[in-house]
Amino acid sequence: MTLSSVISLGCAEALFRWYTGRTFDDKFPPWTGNLVVVRGAQVFAFKPHASGVFPGNVDMERTFPYRTNAHGLRDRDRPAKAQGSKRVLVMGDSYTWGYAVAEEEAYPQVAERLLAERGRPDIEVINGGIPDYNSRQERQLLEQLIPIYQPDAVFLAYVVNDAEPSTAMPTPPEEVYRHSRSWFLTEVAERLNRRLFRRRLLPSAKDNVGSNYLDGFDEGSVKWRDSREAIREMRDLCAGHPFTVLMMPDFTQEFDDRYALRTIHDAVASWGRELNIPVFDVLTMFRGQDHRAWMVPWDGHPNAEAHRRIAAFLVGKILEEPAFSRSP
Repeated sequence: MTLSSVISLGCAEALFRWYTGRTFDDKFPPWTGNLVVVRGAQVFAFKPHASGVFPGNVDMERTFPYRTNAHGLRDRDRPAKAQGSKRVLVMGDSYTWGYAVAEEEAYPQVAERLLAERGRPDIEVINGGIPDYNSRQERQLLEQLIPIYQPDAVFLAYVVNDAEPSTAMPTPPEEVYRHSRSWFLTEVAERLNRRLFRRRLLPSAKDNVGSNYLDGFDEGSVKWRDSREAIREMRDLCAGHPFTVLMMPDFTQEFDDRYALRTIHDAVASWGRELNIPVFDVLTMFRGQDHRAWMVPWDGHPNAEAHRRIAAFLVGKILEEPAFSRSP
């Protein structure tokens, strides 16, 4: 009886893994738009030298254009690093990429112009943001970009949903079930919880998008652990060069005591202390102000004025780094 049960479960597991892999591959042949499917943690990437338009999150009738460079970034094509020049690579998601604003209004691009105005045209600021990326995807991309751009410092803009799985593209099953010994039993538990018990009664390690970002920071959640580990790995990838985290606020929230995501800010700050990584909370710059004045009303992302303020903050942190001091 026991042996037959084990054999039956083994067969169910093998069939379920085959089925989930097959259906994912069938649904997503090589992508024909501006995104390409990437198996593994990165999930997707932009094609090089692509262009298109994206809709707003609130009003999808409102759109804005974008283009990508030779490496799929919303940034200009850059020649090989010149002798004597310095480079800052800014990693992040849609906040960094500049969702709902023009390319030249995104804060990494604004920061590069501000540095030139301050007499530092030798410092380049590269926009490494990709919309909907989480910490694990950013870590994968960083590993690809370091040998290409050879940055002297890396800044990571952490947003409150960075522990959540990506939603822009369906996630490969090996990512969805990466914490599960049995994909089949995990899926059974998920369906029983959702359809029969109507609550999380059976334990499940399936990586689902949470309805509340705070759920990913519950003590028992694997999401914040994955996010923290990705940040540790990004620090190590920088190989001794400065690595700094900028904790971004949710611009759809009130910037006062009603701000509901303070727990995430506190968690990221604690990671910084544990991992010996500087963490600067950008919320402090907007504290007490009307959040509506700083967001795109038809979308919810930070507007051009907010990007300018973040850019000025970033420039200050760049110039504080000894690596960017002028040679005597």
